[in-house]
Amino acid sequence: MEVIAFPDTEDLLVDYLTEQLPRYGDTATAHVQIPNPRRDRFVVVPRVGGPVRNLVVDEPTIGVECWAATPVQAFGLARLVRGLLHALPGHTVAGVPFYSYSEFTGPTNLPDPESGQARYILTAALTVRGAAL
Repeated sequence: MEVIAFPDTEDLLVDYLTEQLPRYGDTATAHVQIPNPRRDRFVVVPRVGGPVRNLVVDEPTIGVECWAATPVQAFGLARLVRGLLHALPGHTVAGVPFYSYSEFTGPTNLPDPESGQARYILTAALTVRGAAL
């Protein structure tokens, strides 16, 4: 039986957003976890779950967090990131094809309880193709 391994979607999304955000004039940085030291404007894209759909397709659920100095700025960043993720299906990142995007929750205003920094969150699923080892 062939063994199929699935890509590290978190790293792929960090790479994708790192490439795309500046194309839209945004200075935010992308990370898998909150950077230390914390920046004024950043995006965090950890995998928070999601099943394997079939032999070659994984469907990771991503908890997207968009941080900025004000709620208006955080929403603007969430709006851009949401659009970039929605545009991802049909493209490849580091040779990995992305097939679909579905959203569970749209941008939600949820300031960080520890720092008080403005933050919008959303939850989405993407489907990606695995590869034989």
